Amino acid sequence: MKKALLKGLSVAMLIGLLIAACGGNAPAVSSGGDLTIGIAVEPETLDPGDAIYVQEQFLIMNLFDSLLATAPDGSLHAALATKWEPNAEYSEFTFNLREDVTFHDGTPFNAQAVKASFDHINSEAVLESGGKSLLVDHSYVETVVVDDYQVMVKFGASYPTFLRDAGRQWLSISSPAALEKFGQDYGRNPVGTGPFKFVQWDAQSQIVMERNLDYNWAPDFAAHQGPALVDKVIFRILPEAATRLTALETGETLIASEPPALDAISMSESGKATVQSYAQPGVPAILMINAAKAPTDNVNVRKAMILAINQVELAQTAFQSLGAPAYGVISPSTWGYSEQSASLYKYDLKESGRLLDEAGWTDADGDGAREKDGEKLSIDWPDNPAWSEAFNELLSGYLANAGFDVQYRSMDDGAAYEEMLAGNYNLTYMYWIRADPSPLRYLFHSEGINGAGSAWTNFVYADLDAALEDGDTQTDEAIRKQDYITAQNIIMENALVLPMFTINTSYLNALSVQGFTFDIEGYPFIYDISIAK
Repeated sequence: MKKALLKGLSVAMLIGLLIAACGGNAPAVSSGGDLTIGIAVEPETLDPGDAIYVQEQFLIMNLFDSLLATAPDGSLHAALATKWEPNAEYSEFTFNLREDVTFHDGTPFNAQAVKASFDHINSEAVLESGGKSLLVDHSYVETVVVDDYQVMVKFGASYPTFLRDAGRQWLSISSPAALEKFGQDYGRNPVGTGPFKFVQWDAQSQIVMERNLDYNWAPDFAAHQGPALVDKVIFRILPEAATRLTALETGETLIASEPPALDAISMSESGKATVQSYAQPGVPAILMINAAKAPTDNVNVRKAMILAINQVELAQTAFQSLGAPAYGVISPSTWGYSEQSASLYKYDLKESGRLLDEAGWTDADGDGAREKDGEKLSIDWPDNPAWSEAFNELLSGYLANAGFDVQYRSMDDGAAYEEMLAGNYNLTYMYWIRADPSPLRYLFHSEGINGAGSAWTNFVYADLDAALEDGDTQTDEAIRKQDYITAQNIIMENALVLPMFTINTSYLNALSVQGFTFDIEGYPFIYDISIAK
């Protein structure tokens, strides 16, 4: 789960102007060509029901469609469903479906496909995923096929945000025939109804898609209708930011995701490329602090860690003008953001030292390293550097200045996850892109401890659980907002996370790339991209 600062108009305003100028349904402009994109991390799966990571969502949104689509302004639009209606309790949702859609394997889209997709997500074949968290955490009961083109999705409790979630990639609809045919290998053989078809996956090298020539059901806010404009999309897996930059400079790729900030800004200012950046909503870049493992089981130690970080300097150094500091567990661009919780800590190295002294961690010999009973103030941080290369040394340096001995252990995602399951960590990197604070339940409710969710702080507090539970089911928006403000305050008062910066996703584009826009969560909308000749 693993969101920018632009001159002039915001990205959302630019997208709105583009849509208005094109009338929302302008005829497709012939483009063709291959769009090659350099990405940092290889997906683990392209099964939307089994996916959870950011890099997976970016690819999945091009292969699949969901029941609904969310415009950049947050409004809901028809996608695979043409009409939708919740009951009064927001526990049952009826969808009328399109009757002219086929999957990439030629099988028809219908109500059975919706049921098969949601039942797959809810099955034992999926152990943990974004889709599973959306369904299971909201007491998913069943999907009822009313007729071929009407379906009802039922939950055992109120689910006030389900219509928004029905437009997310994690609840995309898969071909039932492909789910049955490929079984556990479906994640490497995805079949959807989206604007692009899966072609091949060369491990640790590239993933290739080609446009779906039958596609004619784009949402009405898209800049064109009909098939996508480029012939093929090739995602090159290039873990190092410098390598992605070089690939763009040499023409090997046309888009480089998350480029080195200084180089990207320099190339943009010189007119050699363009930078597109977007401040994504949800949980910003944070380090979740394990409250069940020494020395971070002491609240003063946790507070001292937060106070030791200069977020302004960190964001500026790591990302230049493409980053912004974060001080809370929710990004300022997210509905329900609590300014109060984000004002509890500001960089104060002296106060950090006082709290560590109070906790018994002292610098007895004056060398800057703190000890207690002969033990160093060691912090264990297992991590995949593909996620944190821009800031992990900076962050470790700030903590070292406060007397911490940071043991950064470089490993891949799978190995890091095993260490977390075993409890062998003090810090773990996390962010969660979503235009709503609801991921807080998955990350901080005690039901998610020990790998049942992603509650890696291992903090148990009844008032926090109660606020998160009510926020998940409350249909009164004012009460729901207060629930999440309460939760944010508890999380920050107990110093359960170390906030760093808002997730400002950035892409460096060749000048030939036209029509680049973001969706509401900051993923590029490849469907409308063309390549200038």
